[in-house]
Amino acid sequence: MSQSLFINGISCALLACLNSAPAIASSNTEIATENGNTAEKLLYQASFGPTPETLLSAQKITRQQWITAQMQLAPSWHYPLTAQYCQRVVTSQFNSADNKRNLNANSVSNTKQEKYRVCLKAQESVWLEHASTAKDQLRQRVAFALSQIFVVSSQESTLAKYGDGLAWYYDLFVKHSFGNYRDLLQDITLSPAMGIYLSMQGNRKANLNENTFPDENYAREVMQLFSIGLHQLDISGQAVLDGNGNKVDSYQQADVENLARVFTGWDLVENKRYGHRRRGRYDTFMALSPKQHDYNEKVLFGQSITAGMKADKELFVSLDILFNHPNVGPFISRQLIQRLVSSNPSPDYIKRIATVFNDNGEGIRGDLAAVVQAILLDDDVKV
Repeated sequence: MSQSLFINGISCALLACLNSAPAIASSNTEIATENGNTAEKLLYQASFGPTPETLLSAQKITRQQWITAQMQLAPSWHYPLTAQYCQRVVTSQFNSADNKRNLNANSVSNTKQEKYRVCLKAQESVWLEHASTAKDQLRQRVAFALSQIFVVSSQESTLAKYGDGLAWYYDLFVKHSFGNYRDLLQDITLSPAMGIYLSMQGNRKANLNENTFPDENYAREVMQLFSIGLHQLDISGQAVLDGNGNKVDSYQQADVENLARVFTGWDLVENKRYGHRRRGRYDTFMALSPKQHDYNEKVLFGQSITAGMKADKELFVSLDILFNHPNVGPFISRQLIQRLVSSNPSPDYIKRIATVFNDNGEGIRGDLAAVVQAILLDDDVKV
């Protein structure tokens, strides 16, 4: 599945604009920080680009000190401000006497379309505002990197109607930027935006009488894009080969089918008709509809998920299995390096970061704060 050029309705061109400001005089950028890196280079890697003020501040401290200080800042959330902007603009546009007369002259459908457009623009405006001015630049930069892995798009017709819901989804990356990848994986799985985009929302158990089976889209993509990738990897991110020199698949079709059964029965909160896309909430996690879930035994990567297990526990166990797969460290580490530092990281660089992903030094796997710090402090950053 190809990834969209739009992340939550934000064109990649907007990101380019943030980094296209006139260059700061070289006399101000040659003050080296720890490990020979300049403050300017750090700010291009770990924020949305330097300003004279942020550059001056970064020049006074080491990379480590800057990263530590950034990780201690409070998050700048997208959803509350988006919802506020959306409501304010909608109220002003649709409640005035003149606008009411104009709207009454148009169809209800056109009125709704205008509200959708306003809220989507509000979401885009808040994103750009935070990228440009938020104090927690490192968190915002990592959130953007994560959003490029867990892609959804306002080009999807339903999501285009829920700018506030897209902001709520984006805040999951803000929340987990320095958290644990396992927690992020779970929140994304149960998020309405991803549920809509990869059709897990409203997924139904098999009905043999009607010859219908669970949708496999999210089951396949959560493995292929969000956790283990297509092929077995060594810790440096290189493909493992069989005796004939062929790449070894990381999962089989049976794994897709069994995981798809795990992902049945989840729907939008307050949705009056199961699987309907426009009658539920996009600002809270999906909830279980027990009648639509498959409670039979499932086998995932040779591990049994026993029949009758609670649906939420099934989901948690399945995500644990994926999260603990040896591919996750190198697969996700490579992508984070690419989105923060280098588009073509060396195998040794990937190995060092994957090692931190697997164990942060305190026995914790998936610690994104440790991973981000390791990426930005690695010797390869100087190259």
